[in-house]
Amino acid sequence: MEFIDEFNEILSLWLDGDSLEAISNAPADDVFELAETLAHSSRYHFQPDSTPNRNFSFIANSSLSGGRHPCSYSECRIKKLDELVSFSSLYADEVYIQNPFEEILISGPESINYISRQELIYGIYNYFYLKPLIEKGIIKYAQNMVSLCQHHSDTLAKPISAEIIKKENRLYGLLENQLAERCTISFDIGKGAGPFLKFEGPHGLIDHGVIYLHLSGELPESIARLIDKKLPYIFSRTEVLSEGMLSLIIAPIIKDLSNQEWHSAFYGTSYLCDNPAQMKIAAKLNSEAYAASSSAFNKGMSHSLPSVYAKDLSAIVKLRENEGEAFAVYRDKIHSLLKSTNRWSEHEVAEAFRDQILPEVNLIDKKIKDWKVKARESLKEKVIFGTGAVSIGLYAGMLPPNIGQLVAAIGGGSAIAGAVLDYNKTLKDKIEARSNDFYFLWQANQ
Repeated sequence: MEFIDEFNEILSLWLDGDSLEAISNAPADDVFELAETLAHSSRYHFQPDSTPNRNFSFIANSSLSGGRHPCSYSECRIKKLDELVSFSSLYADEVYIQNPFEEILISGPESINYISRQELIYGIYNYFYLKPLIEKGIIKYAQNMVSLCQHHSDTLAKPISAEIIKKENRLYGLLENQLAERCTISFDIGKGAGPFLKFEGPHGLIDHGVIYLHLSGELPESIARLIDKKLPYIFSRTEVLSEGMLSLIIAPIIKDLSNQEWHSAFYGTSYLCDNPAQMKIAAKLNSEAYAASSSAFNKGMSHSLPSVYAKDLSAIVKLRENEGEAFAVYRDKIHSLLKSTNRWSEHEVAEAFRDQILPEVNLIDKKIKDWKVKARESLKEKVIFGTGAVSIGLYAGMLPPNIGQLVAAIGGGSAIAGAVLDYNKTLKDKIEARSNDFYFLWQANQ
């Protein structure tokens, strides 16, 4: 793929083998130049050129794209990328991920700081992690920066923007009220960690149920005055709302969903989310949009067919290429089952895999086993009968010693040919399996 060669060359010329060292210590202008070059390269190579099948073309949120929201811990990022990889390779035509290089480009060179350097490093590592699927065109980089002429800006972008802003304002109010009721925010100073804010609340909106935001630089007066108080200091509901503290949690959620909605409107993609709460929010933002849950898909798959879920990525991609028609049939079947669920709720998706998909895979196994047993029994009978008849004839002196040359003349050839044909049938189990809509999934499970 041309993009892979170009991207690799950019990285090799700039980083000289050590992205962590190079990006951490380079001047801000050089870091921005690298991000700008990577953003323009991905932008050039991933221009959508046709109307996709919306059922299988998705725009992922920042979490599934390996981003820092809602958890920047490296293990959480990798876990989310694994979800993305599994869903993409086993279901999607294409999944667009949020572009970390474009994010730095949009922010501008004056915004280069520790966090942007860190995100650039993660973006490069994520590229190498996802490269097998990027190379196949299954995972692509999204474009949130769109250039339009004045006519299309007025007729297309501005109406969409106005509608999204209205939704954002309504959603902000809903989330703020919900979190103010169910979320606790406290201030403390950790040993060696410095001052931080601790957010505790519902798991769907606050990952792990708790988020720590470490504060650096000059503290706001409302925070600085707390240093001499008894810690941890728990903010009242009035303080939380008057200081707009919940915006630290809400703003990334709204930005995420807005980016998805823009991409969906311009390029005809569906939403790909990773938690039930975000699915509900997406439904409120755009009730007509199709939305899929990677976590629901992966949990249903891993519980029902763990050997498929644990398969090496290259093996799944190769099988998908070799069995393209079977993949399309299996995926259409899954789509028709899941489309009737309540926007891919984890319970209903897991139930579909357990009650409707897994029995089909097990049925293929049973048919193959029955086929093999029947064919081998027939083979065994013919071989035993043939060799028994010849042995008795030799013992009784009824057959000449050169029986091997004469076996066809006495009908033995018929028995042997039949045995060979029956043995050949035992090797054709895939023919029997192919008649089932879930043949691809059965093959992946082998």
